[in-house]
Amino acid sequence: MALIEVFHVVATELPIDATGSPDLPQGMLVGLDANGNIQLCDGTTDFAMGIAGDSRSSGTTSFTPESNSALSRNPKTSLTGALVTGAFGAQQRFTQNRVADNFNEVLASGKMTVYHGGGEFWTDQYETIGQDGSSVREFVPGTRLWCSQPETAGTNDTETNNGGRFTDEGSTINQIVGFTLRSPTNYPSGVPGTDTPFSTLPEGGNSLTWGLFLHVKLVI
Repeated sequence: MALIEVFHVVATELPIDATGSPDLPQGMLVGLDANGNIQLCDGTTDFAMGIAGDSRSSGTTSFTPESNSALSRNPKTSLTGALVTGAFGAQQRFTQNRVADNFNEVLASGKMTVYHGGGEFWTDQYETIGQDGSSVREFVPGTRLWCSQPETAGTNDTETNNGGRFTDEGSTINQIVGFTLRSPTNYPSGVPGTDTPFSTLPEGGNSLTWGLFLHVKLVI
């Protein structure tokens, strides 16, 4: 799970190259290419038009809220959300994406759900390290949000990425995409546990967590 919809205004379906690259998990910012197909917003030359509501995956894994690197959030290296199957737990399969399509949610239709026109969301697709490769992003409530730009590995950011995530650092295209409602916080899964007391969230109670999510108000 990479996106939690609190409410949305418009949920449209737009064409996408279902077997293209890069992998595009729900919760990232997307735009349109010259052919009218959905593509990852790079924050440099492309304007964002909304949030991806589905995941385009290469089929080896589903997208989950955590990874072995909290800085890069690479879902392919995570076992979070895996369903253990087979004798003595010999196999693990991921459960979020469509099993029939090898976990690629856009493969059958060739379309992706895109939320736009405003709304309120929790997403784990945000940058924790700035463009300089070392500064830590803070996401203070009330601050403006932009689409992150592609970057290379830096001092604290150990992997390259293609951009397309929420960031509180201005981008070249200078398009404000939203505002921070709450800094990244552990979001409750609803499964009883002691990870975090979620007394400040609507769900309340003690629960295991889906991982760290950023609460955003969308303005595009």
